[in-house]
Amino acid sequence: MPRSLATLSAPILATPRLYLLRRGVKYRVVYDNSVLELPGWLDDVTAGMQHGEQARIAASLPMKLAISDDRLAIIPLLRAGDSVVTASYLIHPSPLLDALVALFEALWERSVPVRLTAPGGELSQDEERLLTLLASGATDKAASRALGWSERTVQRHITKLMRRVGAQTRFQVAMEAVRRGWI
Repeated sequence: MPRSLATLSAPILATPRLYLLRRGVKYRVVYDNSVLELPGWLDDVTAGMQHGEQARIAASLPMKLAISDDRLAIIPLLRAGDSVVTASYLIHPSPLLDALVALFEALWERSVPVRLTAPGGELSQDEERLLTLLASGATDKAASRALGWSERTVQRHITKLMRRVGAQTRFQVAMEAVRRGWI
């Protein structure tokens, strides 16, 4: 049984993931920002994080990949438009596995953390979720889908954050959020 699992991924089914987390598997995942378009994704990730999953979001991941205990990796064979995995590469200890582990770690460092709560409780849960989505590159449309809001509601929340931190642009909101440790 693996003790740690690192993945570059689209959403993973909640039930197997939660089962692994409950059994003590340490789990880190970098999601491609395309998941922001999927309704319910943020709720699913939040449920995983409440059980110990560490999640981040990155733009344009190069592949799907799962690594177990730095001893084994699996790469599903998928091309753009494929809906079913027909085969996978299984990578055993080798220089290739070492390179895949290094790739994961580099992408992990460059990706945006998904947080359940900001330090100091300064943000509402809605503000935390919105900042996470915006920091990962979500458009207003994608953020509205992920949060179950209208685009106008997303824009109102962004405007409210801008006023709160004294910013005139979205970029300034992001810089202030980083300075305050919110993202």
